[in-house]
Amino acid sequence: MSSQVKVPDLSAACYSINAAVRLHWAELGNEYVVFEETSGQTHQLDAVRAFVLNLLLDQALGLKDIQAELTSAIPSSDNQDLAELANDVLCEFVAHGLVEVTV
Repeated sequence: MSSQVKVPDLSAACYSINAAVRLHWAELGNEYVVFEETSGQTHQLDAVRAFVLNLLLDQALGLKDIQAELTSAIPSSDNQDLAELANDVLCEFVAHGLVEVTV
């Protein structure tokens, strides 16, 4: 009897701010400091990470939607690089508990 592990299709995943998260923002030049009240953690973000986190404050978005928003905001960048960056940023946010994934 073989058991197969079903892996979720992450291409259909939506990313949203974790409902338990309470963020307080401060802008310091080209960087941002975000204090997460519930965990007591402070995060230093560059402009791209702050942009992505801010996008998710309004609504849950899929990876392709986030990539499209980044492409609009940074039109001169390589789309493949932005796709990888968006994925990396989302993974960081999920690991820190700031963002949750729904499939």
